[in-house]
Amino acid sequence: MFRFKTALALGASITALSAGQALAQNAAGAPAAEMITEVVVTAQKREQRLQDVPIAVSVVSDADLQRRNIGNIDQLKLVVPSFDSTAFGVSVRGVGTSTFSTSIEPTVSTVLDGVVLGRPEMALGSFYDLARVEILRGPQGMLFGKNASAGLVSITTRSPVIGRLEALANLNLGQDGYNKSDATLNLPLGDKAALRVGGFVNKLDGVLHNKFDGREFNGNDEWGGRAKLLWRPTDTVDVLITADYAKQDQSVTWSPYAVGAASPFRLAYLGCGVVASPDNIDLCIDGPQYKDRENYGFAAQVDWSLPGGLTLTSITAGRRAFDLSNGDSDSLPVNILDNNISNQDLRQISQELRLASPAGGKLDYVAGLYFFRQKTNQVTDQTGTFGLFPLPLLNSTINSLVETTSYAAFGQAHYQLTDKLSLIGGARLTKDKVTLDFRQFTRPGLFGINPTVTFDDAAKETNVSWRIGTQYQFAAKTMGYATVSRGYKGPGFNQTGVSSPTVDQEVGPEIPTSYEIGLKTTLLQGLMVLNLAAFDTRFEDYQAQTVDRTLTPAAFRTINAGNLKTRGVEGDLTAVLAPGLVVTASAAYIDAKYGRFEPVSCFPGQTVAQGCVLIAPGLFGYDASGQRLGGVPKWKANLVALYERPIGPSLKISGSADYSWRGKANASAAGDPNTLIDSFGVLGFSLGVGAQSDRWKLSVWGKNVTDQRFPSALFGTPFGGAGDYSQVLTGDAFRRYGMALNLRY
Repeated sequence: MFRFKTALALGASITALSAGQALAQNAAGAPAAEMITEVVVTAQKREQRLQDVPIAVSVVSDADLQRRNIGNIDQLKLVVPSFDSTAFGVSVRGVGTSTFSTSIEPTVSTVLDGVVLGRPEMALGSFYDLARVEILRGPQGMLFGKNASAGLVSITTRSPVIGRLEALANLNLGQDGYNKSDATLNLPLGDKAALRVGGFVNKLDGVLHNKFDGREFNGNDEWGGRAKLLWRPTDTVDVLITADYAKQDQSVTWSPYAVGAASPFRLAYLGCGVVASPDNIDLCIDGPQYKDRENYGFAAQVDWSLPGGLTLTSITAGRRAFDLSNGDSDSLPVNILDNNISNQDLRQISQELRLASPAGGKLDYVAGLYFFRQKTNQVTDQTGTFGLFPLPLLNSTINSLVETTSYAAFGQAHYQLTDKLSLIGGARLTKDKVTLDFRQFTRPGLFGINPTVTFDDAAKETNVSWRIGTQYQFAAKTMGYATVSRGYKGPGFNQTGVSSPTVDQEVGPEIPTSYEIGLKTTLLQGLMVLNLAAFDTRFEDYQAQTVDRTLTPAAFRTINAGNLKTRGVEGDLTAVLAPGLVVTASAAYIDAKYGRFEPVSCFPGQTVAQGCVLIAPGLFGYDASGQRLGGVPKWKANLVALYERPIGPSLKISGSADYSWRGKANASAAGDPNTLIDSFGVLGFSLGVGAQSDRWKLSVWGKNVTDQRFPSALFGTPFGGAGDYSQVLTGDAFRRYGMALNLRY
């Protein structure tokens, strides 16, 4: 930590000194091409300059995504310090929900072209032909819905352009079968319409090797396409129709990280040639391991310009997603629990109608109505021997149907009290109903693991979320804001395993309250942009997944675990240091702790002296109250340098270097010393040559060039004993080089 802080301080000093000298020399006569491009976002349901929005927002452009080979939401953790992702879910400012219960919504919402996705699985699809990705930090449910209590990822794809014939192709190939390529065609259809059609592939060979039968795991095979039709029947009406499809075949599993001295796994690993270690990429399993996903959707957006500068927008959308997975959960070449099947069918429809005032007046506002309905049918089937029988005779099957219906009315206003001071206020009234049809049973001919349980239940909730604040213009290009937000995430049910039909399975709403102050400023005549934010957020009745050891075998259970707190400071700095040289630095300090929190599972081998105490007859647990959130480092930082210059009348060269660093963090909420992930950094680069007109560009690139091995998740091995640990390694944890060819017509 000392080395990082020293390096950070030294780097900041040098950057500031260099920037000050270079910018002072060049600011007065800087050409427009050297200015930092203004960024436009839709964080408040209308297009605005990023520097005018009183919200902490991180924006990643399509060019940034291509240059750094960021292919999906998971990899945004390498770009945005306040955003993180593991094998079990995503988080913003340290807070996220990881659960197998399909009625529990994510804490970080995903929005695709203005459509809120009820489940993160519906965000499947590689990034391609995008305008930008916005990450909104802090509760965003007031404008975007009830499942954005920690933050929101908003993905905006490019729309058709009327009157322009355009063709784009990005061919990106690398080691280990890496192929992230896409192509897009924009076709004008007369003077009132245009069609934009694109497709992609995103492939990577498996990075883990199964010694048992030679299979490769933790790779990716994904493809899909999107079509968008824009029709402008009059000067005041735009109709945009979108349809998309994506399919993914994936196999995500773990590899042995450590093995205990007395572990029953030791001989099995040795017999298979597996040596557990942090760098280990081998495993030995005999069962199936796969995840097949498919989703598609449509959306119809109509924007109608009304008299007085008003804009009426209607977005009608429907989506469907299928998710079939199976996993050998015992980590061994014997059938203890070889089959862990999950088959999901998700369907959602939504309708949003909103009215926006013209921008720039004394009173700006957005108001609307929203309807959402989602049905999720899930069948889970566990079958194995559990070490008790020579044949897989033990079984537990769960069939659950969840239906969520939500109605909302929302509005936000921005009132110019004086030339410098503005007031911000808004609220959202939400009415939710969640129903569950639950059946837990044993398939014929097998022995039951859990009791037979059948019940129907319903949860209803009416909530008002709100946001108030002030915005002050200190100077022409310096704005400060202070806001208080109260968010909301709706109710749901535990549906991953029920030990008794008399136990209430309802999970109540999660309520965050967040205080935030921020400063956004553009300096030195547009050659430097600095944004800062400080926040303090408390989550009440936090929805968390724990381990229920009253079941045999122990199973995951979703509950209202208590509350947690997250506070910190974030900063983003972009500066033109010299002609053609742009540097961006961002960092986040996050202090995330559990408040009053339900006991979590003790880690394997944890003693009473280490906090593992009896909490019920035959049941031990660890009181995590006051402890840091599992897997959340205090510090994360990111540094990017971009350089571009002409080398003749028609050519230019370009180069970039990026470094993403995160501090140490313990993956266990119980403070297991064996799950401490040390600090690490990931370095990448790109070097290219291309046409001044951007018609073509050829580049070479490297990702994780120091071959830094880092786990996406680290945990006690299922069915293992004290000292047995496993980790999930993704493709990002391996060095890779490649080439890219970008073509534009």
